[in-house]
Amino acid sequence: MRAKENPFDMQDVGPRWVQVDLDAIRHNVTTIKSMLRPETRLMAVVKADAYGCGAVDVSRAVVAAGADMLGVTTVDEGVELRRKGIEAPILVFAPLSPGEAAVAARQELTVTADSLEALDSVYSGLGIPVKAHLKLNTGMNRFGMAPLEVIDCVRKAADIPGLEVEGIYSHLAATAETNRVFVEKQCAVFLEVIRSLEEQGLQIPVKHICNSAGFLDMPQMHLDMVRIGNLLYGQYPFGSGKKMDLKDPWTAHARILHVREVQPGEAVGYGCDFKAKKKTRVGIIPVGFADGLDIAPQFKPKNAGDLLRMLAKTVLSYFGRRVGTPLVAKEGTSLPLVGRIGMQVAAVDLSGMEQIQQGDTVEVFLRRTTASSRLPRLYLSGGKLLSVRTASEYRDFRGEYYS
Repeated sequence: MRAKENPFDMQDVGPRWVQVDLDAIRHNVTTIKSMLRPETRLMAVVKADAYGCGAVDVSRAVVAAGADMLGVTTVDEGVELRRKGIEAPILVFAPLSPGEAAVAARQELTVTADSLEALDSVYSGLGIPVKAHLKLNTGMNRFGMAPLEVIDCVRKAADIPGLEVEGIYSHLAATAETNRVFVEKQCAVFLEVIRSLEEQGLQIPVKHICNSAGFLDMPQMHLDMVRIGNLLYGQYPFGSGKKMDLKDPWTAHARILHVREVQPGEAVGYGCDFKAKKKTRVGIIPVGFADGLDIAPQFKPKNAGDLLRMLAKTVLSYFGRRVGTPLVAKEGTSLPLVGRIGMQVAAVDLSGMEQIQQGDTVEVFLRRTTASSRLPRLYLSGGKLLSVRTASEYRDFRGEYYS
């Protein structure tokens, strides 16, 4: 099929959008693979819409760059990839109901079995061939079978027609830098279970425990496969101090819809949280907390420095100033948010930036995994626009069109 001429005009995208650089993602895959042994596979984790970047386009990019398997949390996520023509092996992390397991099997998704009960209630009567990875609980205490159950589970699985146990895995609860003793204990439990299986003559081909943090901290535990999420997207696991040659594929943008002069004593936004002490030039952008602006997970402070930073942010917020969520103009100037962030609107201080006018574009720092699906995603490679995904349609300028 001959590719269509790209008819897209940036004005069509509206006043806010996200750009995803697929070259950066492919670069990150190559960098990660260069740190693996040749026999160790790479699973690219594309759950949660590829951490907000867009699972379909990211999956195509990582598979083309050499990823061996994809990882998702739910069957729906896996089905979406299959319907868009992605044929790579896909592991579903979450335990499934019998109905979900049947869908997974028909879509050739690899499932997670996490207990004897699941093998009995979900897979015994399935009647459709399906591959499974056993999930072992080594201390995170979410999903996973107890270590003492594993041998019985493997034997039970062998008696279920059509069920092939392809892998066994567990999940690390911390980085080695933040809690080495606990992580090493998890690894020891996992290796002991593998040893026990092998002593019983039970071989499972694919063994994996390393996520992004484990990949960085514990190369001796790369085993048969590593599961990489954060690092694919140019982000480091919380608490990890190790660095590597990564590129950030994500930028969010918004156009300034309106500029006004706020006089001394006048307020900006809900609650009058911010009151101008001097004449202030304010720009209004069409992005708010419903789009992921200034949304952050809550972490327990690890040390006094963390606690002081959290307290400082709270104190500054009390006085109407926010830290940690600046906007960046085209010239690279940091522009602070002022006032309370609205659901879909925020205000930014443009004082002293007379060159920035209504209609200009600023870069916005959003929480990627909470960035609204209403924000169009633009996918680029080699500086060219390849595809656009909006809330209602998907345009692929390489020749395909989905709605």
